[in-house]
Amino acid sequence: MHEAFELIRLVDKLPLKICALATWDDSFMLSTANPKGDAHLLIYDIKDGGKCEAKLTRTLKKFTDKPITQLAVVPEHKLFIALSDGELFCADLDSYSIKKPIGRAKGASFFAVDWQTIRVPWERQELRVCVVMKKKLNFYEYKRGEFVQYKNELTLLDVPKAVAWVGKNIVACIKKDLYLINTDNGDIMELFSIGINRTEPCLLQLVRGEILILKDELQVCVDQDGKPTQSTSITWSEPPISVELVEPYIIGVLPRGVEVRAFEQKTVVQLIRTNDVKMLASHKNTVVAESNVVYKLEPKSYDSQVQDLVKSNNFELALQIAGLIQEADEEKRRRRQDIIRKQAFYQFTQLEFEDSLKNFLIIQEEPAKVIGLYPSMLPSELRSTYASSYPSRPITLTGKELDDATKHLQKYLTQLRYQETQKLQKIAKEGGGEEAESKIKKTLELIDTTLLKCYSKTNNSTLIGSLVRLPDNHLNLAECEKVLKSENKYQELVDLYQSKGQHEKALKLLTDFSRGPTSSGLHGLEPTITYLQNLGKDNLPLILDYSKLVIKENPKEALRIFTEDSVEVEGLPRDKVLQHLQQNASELVLPYLEHVIRRWKDDTPLFHNTLLKQYTIQTKRFLDLYRKANPRQGRRPKAGEEPDDTGMMRKKLLQFMETSKYYYPEEHVSSLPRDDMFEEQALLLSKIGHHDVALAIYVHVLSDQTMAEEYCCKNYDAEKEKNKDVYLSLLKMYMSPPDLEKEYGICLPNGSPRPTPNLKLAIQVLTTHHCKIDTIKVLQDGIMPSDTPLRDLKSFLATVLEEVTVQRRKAQALKGLLLAEHLQVQQQRMQVVSPHFTIQETTTCAHCKKKLGTSAFARYPDGVIAHYYCAKVNQQGQEGEKPVQL
Repeated sequence: MHEAFELIRLVDKLPLKICALATWDDSFMLSTANPKGDAHLLIYDIKDGGKCEAKLTRTLKKFTDKPITQLAVVPEHKLFIALSDGELFCADLDSYSIKKPIGRAKGASFFAVDWQTIRVPWERQELRVCVVMKKKLNFYEYKRGEFVQYKNELTLLDVPKAVAWVGKNIVACIKKDLYLINTDNGDIMELFSIGINRTEPCLLQLVRGEILILKDELQVCVDQDGKPTQSTSITWSEPPISVELVEPYIIGVLPRGVEVRAFEQKTVVQLIRTNDVKMLASHKNTVVAESNVVYKLEPKSYDSQVQDLVKSNNFELALQIAGLIQEADEEKRRRRQDIIRKQAFYQFTQLEFEDSLKNFLIIQEEPAKVIGLYPSMLPSELRSTYASSYPSRPITLTGKELDDATKHLQKYLTQLRYQETQKLQKIAKEGGGEEAESKIKKTLELIDTTLLKCYSKTNNSTLIGSLVRLPDNHLNLAECEKVLKSENKYQELVDLYQSKGQHEKALKLLTDFSRGPTSSGLHGLEPTITYLQNLGKDNLPLILDYSKLVIKENPKEALRIFTEDSVEVEGLPRDKVLQHLQQNASELVLPYLEHVIRRWKDDTPLFHNTLLKQYTIQTKRFLDLYRKANPRQGRRPKAGEEPDDTGMMRKKLLQFMETSKYYYPEEHVSSLPRDDMFEEQALLLSKIGHHDVALAIYVHVLSDQTMAEEYCCKNYDAEKEKNKDVYLSLLKMYMSPPDLEKEYGICLPNGSPRPTPNLKLAIQVLTTHHCKIDTIKVLQDGIMPSDTPLRDLKSFLATVLEEVTVQRRKAQALKGLLLAEHLQVQQQRMQVVSPHFTIQETTTCAHCKKKLGTSAFARYPDGVIAHYYCAKVNQQGQEGEKPVQL
């Protein structure tokens, strides 16, 4: 408890009996009566010049015939309403002249006033009065300086003892029961009784659309629908006679004195002993009255009240009173923050961690100060800085209390992290200075590091992993290293190193634990391979360096470091990777290049030439092994059909030679043996246009006429000089076999016969492919011997002559068609240019009927002549034949 009000005597031992009391602004009025029954109205002004006192400013003797039993002042309309001897009237607050009575007949027992500002559909002030006349309720509204009835009267079951407005409805007490009455339709809803110990009802209209009702010593608030608005109620020490709301307090007049309570907190604040207080009124000032004495409840200094409340840990009430202090906004904000800060610290000491941290978050308390409430959470260099910043020594948390506090700290830090991150993003977007950005980042570092410690305390590995893997985490590396190592969280430590760009530390840790226990989570090569795959081209030296260790352990798995289908791996400089593999793992060069070319579709000549070289080397090696294993084998199998790895590798070589367009074939011809791999030689020779040599291999070395013809079919191109005579070259190979070793440097396999002319195959080529062979060259160049029997050439010559005849006839027919078309075009031209006409002096325009003279004109296809201008205007307005401009 504390002293909220001081009781100051304003009027002492008045020789009149006080019948009614009302107050407004710095004034109050008393309705009194003398022993003879004369009614007087006394007006006082409250003076507060160092000593609070009341000055009688006006005395209205015999203001009414009978004493006024109820008063209500409406300062907004400069009037007051009084009830005397069953008659209700209003009077001017300046002149105190009585206006017209409210209502026509006498018999009013009491009334209830409702004044409020209505904002919908437009802003207006509304003053209403409900008058009780026996069992009836009459409703009046103040308009244009007088009260007029605006609703039909309502008749109740019995005479009500009291009424009060709640919204647009009325609460009435009949006998000891309360009813909610709808003023629009007269519907009545029973609420509850006023209690056993209370003889008279006590109703108080609240400004927020509620009504306060006293039920014995219990206080209940309901809305205009009759529903309770507060989950808990005030229980007075004894039933009050009357109550008034003086924010943030509610004051009740009790038989033994005046009791002050906090309205929101429901707690007793002060009890003021008095003799016999009967009446209570409050507006700007709060006044209480005995039968002939008037007191003012003077509020104590708000500042001192706040200090007292904070000392007694009544922070909610302290905040409400602080809001009433008249001071600058900045001072008000600081005062409020100071109270909430002390409240939060107190709540923390009472183990109310959730409420405490919410309050710290509201005032944006410095995170280091909040974290300092937790043992070992704050870095050692900051502990001494904030040790003296608390109202008292922080409590020491252990066991379950510490676990509970840590969980709530996690929530607090998570919310705070979001707020600070939003600030950082705003600065990055709008600009706010490097200093502000640096401060926020420092705060985020403390927040993230503490969060990691919290997760470690609660053994939440999932959240630890999520935090260290955040790309924008602000963890302090040194602090977090200690925490993670002490908890054996090595996988999370690797993730931390990775997020901080400490890749060498991470790789060293992975290497050290690759042969360690499986429980560490880093056992084996997979963690190292995965880490290297994610580094990217900017860390190529590290990738190449640490990949050597993986290559040494498992070359096949090491290849995945450079062939994973990910953006980081695909972006590595492939020429440097190739060089690295050539130096450290030559067996991986071939599969790496296959992946680069086939999977990633790389067209770089370096890779294609290197892969072809690798295929050649491997094929040679396999062939040598195959030949040694089968020394007496007769006819060699077709290229690519050798058994096992030999055939598979040779097939790859031939396919790559055939399909790739990005290697340099002339560089690889010399690398092939002269007495072997003839199919490969032929493919390379075809790429560089040496068709004679390639055909010589197919015809005389491999003795495969089908492959020779397929070669010609594939390479023939009548538009290219080198390729248009490829069939002629095949014919020469059959008729004039070259000395392969002397002319082309090709060594025939052991046991192979020397090539001889083959007229039969030559004639077969002539007959089959005569349209692709220059017949004149065949006959004039002496390719066919002069002693060749004509009957052998009959089929060829007959086919050629027939083909020539057909071509000649087609040409003659085409010539005739072109000539006919030419003549037809000439005839059409003559028809177009043949018409003529004469312009005479009398020739007129077909549109304006004026003479043409020397003006520009136009002639229509039907012979009509008009001015050029007239024809153009007419054409724009109508659709028709276009004129011919001359």
